[in-house]
Amino acid sequence: MDEVPSLTVRLLGGSPVWHGTGEIALGPAQRQAVFAALALRAGHYVPREEIIDAVWGERPPHSATGIVYTYVSALRRALEPAGEPLVATRAGYRLDLPKQQVDVHVFEAELERARGHRLAGAHHRELESLRTALGLWRGTALNGIPGPFAESQRVRLDELRMSAVERQAEVALHLGGYRELVDELAALAERHPLREGLHRMLITALFRSGRQAEALAAFDRARETIIERSGLEPGPDLLALRQRVVDGDPSPTRALPGRPSVFVGREFELGRLRRRLSTLLTQGRGGTLWLDGEAGSGKSTLLAEALAPAKRYTRWVEADELGSAVPLSLIADCLGGEALESLSRTVTGLCEDGPLVLVFEDLHWADEESLLAWQQLHRLAARLPLLLIGSARPLPRRRTLDVLRSRLDGEIVSLPPFDGPAVEALAEETLARDPGEEVLGFAAAYTAGNAAYLRELFAEFAAGREITTTPPDGVVTVVEAHLTTLSLTCKRMLTSAALLGSSFTVTDLAAVSGREPRALIETVEEALAAHVLEPEEDRLRFRVPLVRSVFAANTPPAIRTMLRQEIAATMVGSGAPANHVAEQLLQAGDELTARWIPQWLLENVGALSTGLAVELLHSLSHQQNLTEEQHQSLTARLAGLLLPEPAMSAARAGRPWCAPLHALAHTGIR
Repeated sequence: MDEVPSLTVRLLGGSPVWHGTGEIALGPAQRQAVFAALALRAGHYVPREEIIDAVWGERPPHSATGIVYTYVSALRRALEPAGEPLVATRAGYRLDLPKQQVDVHVFEAELERARGHRLAGAHHRELESLRTALGLWRGTALNGIPGPFAESQRVRLDELRMSAVERQAEVALHLGGYRELVDELAALAERHPLREGLHRMLITALFRSGRQAEALAAFDRARETIIERSGLEPGPDLLALRQRVVDGDPSPTRALPGRPSVFVGREFELGRLRRRLSTLLTQGRGGTLWLDGEAGSGKSTLLAEALAPAKRYTRWVEADELGSAVPLSLIADCLGGEALESLSRTVTGLCEDGPLVLVFEDLHWADEESLLAWQQLHRLAARLPLLLIGSARPLPRRRTLDVLRSRLDGEIVSLPPFDGPAVEALAEETLARDPGEEVLGFAAAYTAGNAAYLRELFAEFAAGREITTTPPDGVVTVVEAHLTTLSLTCKRMLTSAALLGSSFTVTDLAAVSGREPRALIETVEEALAAHVLEPEEDRLRFRVPLVRSVFAANTPPAIRTMLRQEIAATMVGSGAPANHVAEQLLQAGDELTARWIPQWLLENVGALSTGLAVELLHSLSHQQNLTEEQHQSLTARLAGLLLPEPAMSAARAGRPWCAPLHALAHTGIR
């Protein structure tokens, strides 16, 4: 798409449209809402119905179509100095503008670029991209623009901005900018007092600047504010940081985890680890163990339980994405600076004093040099009283890590999901009341046996809240933390996929996202590699239903209802089976306002399964936007499915004893 000379759209604060150095006045707030809906999908046609929903939500005025037409005509006149960038067709309206001229799209592209640098370990470049992205903000996103769509976008963009702010501070802190960051972090923590990550970074910056007393005072202020605002104590990470500051060590990498208070399941895997540990402690024979498992599978918990008897022999480090910027940082954290001069001599010397256990967690984040050193440790473990343990997630994919694992002649321990007995045992250990078989079965299926998700769900249940398909905030936080390595493009694709039903095809996804199937291959492969999606014959589905719920919950209810109806319309246009369309409509909720739905249902009710037909007819027959004729036809078809044929025949004949049925039968049930 060609650039529109000198036209710039600024939705991240300030006046929204500029031509050269001059502002273009768009007029009233609702007209700006129409423009924002088009700008956020620049280059794509936006149906008139979608614009109506974006501006007015569930209750548009009767004249909404005419109002939109008037607004678009006025916008076209306002934009005339830049040519004719606003195109109108029967399919809808399109702002014919490249995304690089819309600041929201540039912001998201810079965040995506920062993520790429992050995964590559190029943190100086990541910091540059984050600063560029945040430099685009001039105030409140979509400031003063009304409507449910603008509100949902405002919330989404503000969260992206805060995540970028925190990440920028985190990277700068890691790269050594302690003193320069103190004032900025203090201001951010004051403006956002419930974001514990900001408090943690401020305390760390103060301590590493040699200001231990001020770091402890910052903790006290943070704790007081958090309790006052939320009624809760700070989280365990902030509390642990305070203790490390008191002890004079702000780094979390040398702290050995305590034995878990609750440990269930994993008996087979625990036995394998304990046997290797026993061989080390009783016979002095070392070796290598490798733990595979998705985020939340319980790798750390298993290791803490297995190694509890050997804590005094153990050194434990955890790689993180920021550490990958410093060569051999993981080795130095574990074995000290002298190991960088001679790894073999350092480890041999330690083993002369007795058996040694070295644990390297989250090796998917380790720097390349540390991974090469880890291979050397693996060779040393074959001849020294050294038990070497590594663990990793499936993502981010690292070629070095794949090669390392494939050449490993040690023992590989894979952690499968919790099975039914393990779920029951976890509930028994963590809950004061019996949840019942139905709740246990639902929790196991909903989490796909992920140990971390189960613990969060059971914590909600223990607090007196019922377990439903609506994910609680605590569970959402855990899930989102596990998905941080996914690209923004992949997350947007998964948000659309979450609205498509229990399973879907790439063609369905392409129709909903407005992209070609070929353009989706890379993001779908990313989701498959991360085990977020899995194949189901010729379709795809979310492997963990809870994860699908989290992605679906990212869309506000009003917008979700609108999108589900649009998705259903797209499915009809692409020839999808009637049952799949009906499932999508039922997930839209009670407000089935799209005008095409009643006629489609009447024409396709015979192609639906009885249960779906009854449920959808019942839901639609209660809508307020039906004509009298539509209401009678829908009610009659519902009666035809619910009532036995003799009763319907009597109703048609008008027999007195079945007069109540006559109102249903007279419309001509066949």
